[in-house]
Amino acid sequence: DPNEYGGTGKKADWTVAAGLAQEYAGLLLAGGLTPQNVAQAIRTVQPWGVDVASGVERAPGQKDHDLVAEFVKAAKSASPP
Repeated sequence: DPNEYGGTGKKADWTVAAGLAQEYAGLLLAGGLTPQNVAQAIRTVQPWGVDVASGVERAPGQKDHDLVAEFVKAAKSASPP
C-alpha cells in the first residue's frame, strides 16, 4: 500500500534476488530483513548492500537502536572483509 509508512516486512524471494544480483551490479536487498535473518540473506544473495525498515522497529515508525546495532553486527558478520 503506497499510503503505508516504511516497509511491509514481507521477505523477498532470496533465490530470485540471488539471480538478479549476479546479473546486476549494485543490487540492494530489501524486504523482511531483521537482525535474525540478514546474515543468511547476505550469504545467499550476495547483494551490494541491504536496506531495512520495519525489521528494526519497536513500533511502526520507531527505530530501536539496539535492533539497529544487532542488524549492523549481523550484516557485517556475513560480509567479506
